Amino acid sequence: MTGGEKMLELKKLFGEETGVSEEFKADWEAEKIDFYEDVAYGMGGEHPMYLDLMIPQEKTEKKRPVIIWVHGGGWSIPELTKKYRPVNALVQACRMGFVCASIEYRLVTEKPFPAPIEDCKCAVRFLKAHAGELGIDPDCIGIWGESAGGQLAALVGASYGNPRLEGNGGWQEYSSEVKAVCDWYCGGDMTHMGAYVCPEVQARAEELGIRLTLMPGQLEKQKDPKSSAQREIFEQMFGVPGSQAPELSMDISPIFYVDQKQPAYLLMHGDSDQAVTPEFSYNYYDALLKYGHDATFVLVPRQGHGFFKGEGYYDIVLNFFKKKLVP
Repeated sequence: MTGGEKMLELKKLFGEETGVSEEFKADWEAEKIDFYEDVAYGMGGEHPMYLDLMIPQEKTEKKRPVIIWVHGGGWSIPELTKKYRPVNALVQACRMGFVCASIEYRLVTEKPFPAPIEDCKCAVRFLKAHAGELGIDPDCIGIWGESAGGQLAALVGASYGNPRLEGNGGWQEYSSEVKAVCDWYCGGDMTHMGAYVCPEVQARAEELGIRLTLMPGQLEKQKDPKSSAQREIFEQMFGVPGSQAPELSMDISPIFYVDQKQPAYLLMHGDSDQAVTPEFSYNYYDALLKYGHDATFVLVPRQGHGFFKGEGYYDIVLNFFKKKLVP
C-alpha cells in the first residue's frame, strides 16, 4: 500500500478531517513518514480527545511496535500540548520502524484527576482496537513522557488492572496494558501533593517497604499542624477534599503498585533538577528493584528540569524501546 492509499484508508477509518499537518508536512514527507494530525481517539468527558500519528511509509509485513509520547506541563499548562514533543527523536523512532503517537489529555484545570490518566489509558486502548488497520503489534506498545507526562506514562504502566483509573472514554473491551515505560524526571510518588503525613499513606508505604519523597521545602510545611497548605494544593489540582487525599494520592502514585505486575522501566533524571529532585526517580527505581521488576535508572549529569540536551540521551530511550518492544 502506498502512502497515498494508506492516507485514504485512514481517512475512511478516522474521518475526513484527519490529514497531514501543513506545519510539519515537509519534514515528515522528507523523512518518508505519514503524519496524521488530530485523530480522535476517544471521549474526554463530553468532547473528543486527539492524538497525532506518525507511521513509516516503508512497506513491511511485520507488525510495528508503538511509542506513545505524553507531554508535560504540570498537568495544567495549556500552551504545552501534544505538539510539545521531541520531534527529532520521534522521527528517528520511525526510521527504526516504530509507529509513534503524540497524545493530548485533559488538564486538571478542566477536569481533575483521574481524568488525565483516563485519557492516556483510552489512547492505549484505541491503538489496540485499531492495530489491524494501523499495522501495529498490540502487544508491543511503549509509552514515554516528561515531567507530568512522565508521571502519566509511569502510571499507565503501573496501574494496569485498577478500574478506578480506566474511565469510560471508549474501547473498554481492550486492555490499557503496555510493555515498556520511559519516565523522564517525575518518578513515582504523588503523595507529596497533600497526603504524605497521613497515617494511611505512611502505613501503606511501610507495608510495601518503600521510601516516599517530598518536594523541596515541603517538609517544614507538613510538619506544621496549623498549616493546611498541602491539602489545599491537592484539592485545587485534584478536585477532592483533603480528607480524600490519601486514597487518590496513592491511586495516582506509580510507586504504590510495585507489588503488582509491571512493565519494563527506564527512569531518567537530571542531577541538577530543583523542580523535581532526583530522589523521586531514584526511590521509585529502588522500589521497583526491591520487587524484582525490570528497571533502569540513568542520572543525567549537569542537567535540570526539561528536555535533556544531547542526542545521546534520546539514543538511550530509543535503544531501550528497541530492546523491549522489537521481537
